[in-house]
Amino acid sequence: MVTFRFHLLSLTAVFLALAVGIAIGATVVDQATVDVLQRRLKTVQENVARTDKLQSQVDEWKRFSDQAADELVEGRLPQQPVLVVGVRGMDRLPVERFRQSLARAGALLEGTVWFTSKLKLDKADDVASLAEILGVPNGRPDELRRALVGRLASSWAGSGETNPLPRLVESSFVEYESPQGIDIDPATVPRIETKFVVVSDERADVANEQLAIPFATQLAKSFPARVLAAEPAGALFVGPLRQGEASNALSTVDNVGDFRGRVAAVLALQDLANKKVGHYGDGPHASRLVPEPA
Repeated sequence: MVTFRFHLLSLTAVFLALAVGIAIGATVVDQATVDVLQRRLKTVQENVARTDKLQSQVDEWKRFSDQAADELVEGRLPQQPVLVVGVRGMDRLPVERFRQSLARAGALLEGTVWFTSKLKLDKADDVASLAEILGVPNGRPDELRRALVGRLASSWAGSGETNPLPRLVESSFVEYESPQGIDIDPATVPRIETKFVVVSDERADVANEQLAIPFATQLAKSFPARVLAAEPAGALFVGPLRQGEASNALSTVDNVGDFRGRVAAVLALQDLANKKVGHYGDGPHASRLVPEPA
């Protein structure tokens, strides 16, 4: 991988070489100036070589980590039901890789629930449709989203209310992806003892403060120590949760886009079985890169 720094050093070397050539060809420049330019050119060339070598080592370690990460989580979540919930618009690749890590850890994947851009509720028909599903007449968009996250969390927690997930899927407010090769009725999701992973990032179609953050908060209140909030990189989504009202009821990982975060997320889910929560990664308010050993 060629970095901007590599290009910058290369261009600097080119210009210094030109300067040396001009200096040598100009009779008005003394030998001392030529010597200084030549030394600078040599230094830049050495820096370019070192940068190239370091980048090669970084690429090699990345290949190693990508290949070894799943070995580190092998069998960590035997037969543990896990439901992933995300927001469309975010980068799918980190989610797919994390689901692969979950499968390698032995988890029973219940599929992925995707909130869609229709939940922006910027069209009157969408507002009316969601109001009818939730039984909240004349609700404003923010009220309907609050009602949505509350209804999902409470019905999943066994309140006796009808699970709105099937109708949300039918109306395209939600998309449901079954695990590969398995046909699951959304009405049966989630199972008893399911752990939840809520994922989002700054590119979510619906702003995090409008949907993903309230949903993760409400879910953690309904299912203390059974929710993990994860972000591929940064802490725009998980940061507010770490300082929010449910910070002691859920775990967070802010770098699930790389192998360190995927390992930390699997270990954090394993800790939830013992009612242990924590905040992991390299972003603000993370206590450790990975959970402490038991």
